[in-house]
Amino acid sequence: MNFIGSIALNPSTHSLWLMSMGSRLQEALDRRGLTPPDVISGAKLSKGAVYNILNDLTKPEKVRADTVTKICKVLSANRDWLVWGRGTIDSPEVAEDTGWSDILGLRQAAALGDGAVADEYAETHKLKFRADSLRRKKLRPDKLAVIYGKGDSMYPTIKDGDAILVDTSDRTPRDGKLYVVTYDGLLQAKRLVELGGRWFIESDNKVDPKWHKPQPLDETKGIEIHGRVRWIGSWED
Repeated sequence: MNFIGSIALNPSTHSLWLMSMGSRLQEALDRRGLTPPDVISGAKLSKGAVYNILNDLTKPEKVRADTVTKICKVLSANRDWLVWGRGTIDSPEVAEDTGWSDILGLRQAAALGDGAVADEYAETHKLKFRADSLRRKKLRPDKLAVIYGKGDSMYPTIKDGDAILVDTSDRTPRDGKLYVVTYDGLLQAKRLVELGGRWFIESDNKVDPKWHKPQPLDETKGIEIHGRVRWIGSWED
């Protein structure tokens, strides 16, 4: 016999209610701090595939296996829980890895000085971040990367050799936020500021006169925003 959804027991009232696959999908979205468009984009699925599940228009047994796999990967969810309500929400992979997410570490360094030519972004290693911490910040592991700073223009915010966690899905400039950008062919970690309707690159180093004034962005030189800086790691002497 097939059931749409699962029966769950409320321990406080001992009452039963029917929880559908769509309801579980919504619960997973809420817990992970994500939205249906996040799943559509991250899983590379059609709007219909996701919203039909969310609105219970597609029965669990009719959902393609690869669709479930893709959705569960984005949500770090247990497929048996999502489809049938069996077990817990967290995927076995998350449980086995004690809640840590692997983030790519890249060979390319972001210049904190005059800039370095942006050439390659080859993966060299992986760093682990707490999965629950990333979820609280609404950060998706597959959209994150770690590069390393070089130079002193962003001191003391970013020091030479610091690890920089970049959210590559956040590329819309916001006044005063830190971004990794390629400008005039140079890869840099800088603060973007808006002054009088124009955008400027600003350095945090206020000691060296070389970095005192914000640099106006010249569109003819070309600028590409690779992502917003969300975490900086460094050793303290």
